[in-house]
Amino acid sequence: MANISDQPRVMGRPERIFVSVDSSTGRSTISFAPSDAGTPFQREGDADGSHAMRDAQAIVARYPGATIHGPHFHAAPTRDRPRRRS
Repeated sequence: MANISDQPRVMGRPERIFVSVDSSTGRSTISFAPSDAGTPFQREGDADGSHAMRDAQAIVARYPGATIHGPHFHAAPTRDRPRRRS
């Protein structure tokens, strides 16, 4: 059984639940609209977003009418290393 701190905290009825996955780090994020419905929640090691999608579906079960948007995959921008000039 999952620990309560391992679950997204929802403080109000969300209208929309957004699932995004940073493919460069393997971290998924769940966020809400309106934003005061809950704070964004991240999971490490969820590169395919499946765990975040299960979390989002569990939230929709508690708050019927909320919609899930995603998963949306992106990669964090990387910075090139500075090159030494000769």
